[in-house]
Amino acid sequence: MFSTQSSLFNDIRYHQYYQQFPNGHYNHTINDFRKFPGITNIFEFEKWFARNFPRIMSLSNEYWHYSIYISVIYLIIIQILIRLMKSTTTNYGFQLKHQLIIWNLIMTIFSLIASIRCLPEFIFVLKNYGFIYSYTQNTYGKDIRLCIWYLFFTLSKVPELIDTIFIVLRKRPLRKLHWIHHTLTLIYSWFVFGDVPSTARWMVNMNLIVHTLMYSYYALTSMGYRLPRPVNITLTSMQIIQMLFGFYIHLDCLRRKIFGQPCDVSLAVAITGFSLYTLFFLMFLDFFIRTYLFKNKINKNDQRTKVSNNNNINESFNELSTEKKIS
Repeated sequence: MFSTQSSLFNDIRYHQYYQQFPNGHYNHTINDFRKFPGITNIFEFEKWFARNFPRIMSLSNEYWHYSIYISVIYLIIIQILIRLMKSTTTNYGFQLKHQLIIWNLIMTIFSLIASIRCLPEFIFVLKNYGFIYSYTQNTYGKDIRLCIWYLFFTLSKVPELIDTIFIVLRKRPLRKLHWIHHTLTLIYSWFVFGDVPSTARWMVNMNLIVHTLMYSYYALTSMGYRLPRPVNITLTSMQIIQMLFGFYIHLDCLRRKIFGQPCDVSLAVAITGFSLYTLFFLMFLDFFIRTYLFKNKINKNDQRTKVSNNNNINESFNELSTEKKIS
């Protein structure tokens, strides 16, 4: 257990990193993988990352701010593409059907494999140690394989930006929620990775579950399958629940840091995580209300208006017919 009794401001950033990687050596890993839940072996590509992980961690701490540069470039490219697509004479963008199918399948497979690797530990901790332990103790750091897949999760936030390019090239409406969510998630993931925070257990696993289902849905729809509307509502509801959990977890971690209680997360991560999940929760909730509740009311009102107008037209027609008969 990587607990801390430190005061509020002496571990503003990377308080776990220096405990686990003193002098660049990974300090707390256990090489007997039979002691961990889930798959008991380590794959060859994981061995390479395991050997080089201290160097990777050092680079991630040194260059996390590159995520900001990537985000700025991403926003510039998106704006350029939007203007280029507006200048085209056709009302429809590129179809990109096969490319979209392949892309969504790749993201589905990645999210599924990462879930298979990460979820067993998440479930084991919840079942045996409880909810509070799961987001206050970063014992996942003892399993180098989990650290590697948390790294893959962090890096995957860059290729996820390709989702936006597909939207723009196909001339689909680009919501503000979409690019804000992609941009801030990328920056936040890179910012917190080097801290090895206990909250990452929830952040990673919740996101992997949602993305496995979400990209599966996108893959099916890009193949031409029409899924019922409740599927859309369920996916958005899962995202709202994800943000609500993230909001509560980071709020409690922030409270623990303020009152000096053990919590394996730095003050910087607690503050940024709380702020980010609060913003995302409000934005996804607003999207849900506007898309599935308010829009339904508008449609119902439109239908009532049409029915009322039709009734008025019929009444006027009947009155004219009656007048003609009398005359």
